[in-house]
Amino acid sequence: MKKIVLTCLLLFVLTAEAKHRRLNLQKAMELKLVKAGASSLGAYQGNCISMSLKNLTADSLLVVVEAGRRLNSKEDRYQDIIITREEFITLRKAEEKKFNVKGYCCQASNAAPCLNAKYDVNTMADSGLVALARFLNANSFDTQAEQHAIWAVSDKRPTAAISNKYDSLVLPLKRQVAAIKGEKLPWYNLMVVTYVYSTGHLDSHASLLNGNLDFSNNEEGYGTLKVYDEKGRQVCITESKWLKAGTGQKYALSLPVKTLNPGKYRIELTLDKILLATQAFEI
Repeated sequence: MKKIVLTCLLLFVLTAEAKHRRLNLQKAMELKLVKAGASSLGAYQGNCISMSLKNLTADSLLVVVEAGRRLNSKEDRYQDIIITREEFITLRKAEEKKFNVKGYCCQASNAAPCLNAKYDVNTMADSGLVALARFLNANSFDTQAEQHAIWAVSDKRPTAAISNKYDSLVLPLKRQVAAIKGEKLPWYNLMVVTYVYSTGHLDSHASLLNGNLDFSNNEEGYGTLKVYDEKGRQVCITESKWLKAGTGQKYALSLPVKTLNPGKYRIELTLDKILLATQAFEI
């Protein structure tokens, strides 16, 4: 008797699920099966967007809100938001649902949206941002690391700014972003401070560069670190430090970069005019 009841229950569940027509939001909108809307919850990262879906059909639907969908602000001054977590929304016939979605600003130069700012929903982001959004959908990192990863792709910010720590947990994210941008994995990390003004505008500044310079030295002596800009002009001498003789050494670097303008630079470690190590970096 129990088997019969369980079998009937299973058939009922399968039948109910079978009535749901599953399709991505993009397809559902193209076929005019749903009406979609989005508005800001007053933030630019995390669960910062409220979406609504209304089923315009007489059948039930299962709509997949894709990671990688770009929500374009209806006001040019506000940031666009890219969705980074896939959502599965079931709708009965003619039903309307509201739900929050996770996303991040992908226009760092614009202002953070105010509460209830309206967004268009009918756009997928470019291939690089879609690839990153899908990666973030399948993995979980610190909120700030995810935001800086988005900006590294959307606004061409340095990949090194994703995290200011030598954290193995964040390393896969840095590798993914570097691969999307077609660049080498940065040898250094940047500490970046982001300010949000009362107008909603963001201002990010790199303040410190951390990394290790590999070098070998036949004789001990005072080594000097110098930094040059793209035109070969020396912009600062950071320090002079006693170096022991030896091979396979690492120079632990903690370089203040707050006064440097955004751009590409080269750092050199020398001893008695002998070049021991050189590396390029970008801020």
